[in-house]
Amino acid sequence: MPRTGVTVVGARETELALDGVAVDLAGAGGPVAEASIATAEELAALLRASASASGVPVAPRVARSVTVKQGRRPTVSIGGAQRVGRNGAPAFKLAWGSEHGPAEGADVNHFAVPRGAGYWIKPAVDRLKPAARESFDLAVAGSIRRHGL
Repeated sequence: MPRTGVTVVGARETELALDGVAVDLAGAGGPVAEASIATAEELAALLRASASASGVPVAPRVARSVTVKQGRRPTVSIGGAQRVGRNGAPAFKLAWGSEHGPAEGADVNHFAVPRGAGYWIKPAVDRLKPAARESFDLAVAGSIRRHGL
């Protein structure tokens, strides 16, 4: 019985290029990580501005605790042990109330706003979503082009 074979030209080059894109997507210093950090820094600035405009008296103080985290996804941290409350309360104890108002059924409203879906964090994230998606699309497309795919 005769043997038949198939030769695929460029298969190895394509495999190496795909490996390069995978490294860019997973690596700490690639274009996706750079886009992630830039997006997280933009989100942090939007959060601070949104907190100032929210009408929630404690929100700007909680927003002082916003920090940018390094990684492949845009990540910020809100809260933490930093003392931001009027009487020295840590940010983590005030973060939820500054975003949503008092707990359901609370006897006292310490946040001076009614319970809501989101006063400063949700609006900032919603505002940034389209630009963040575009930034990541461009970063991935740039990686694909850079590796010749």
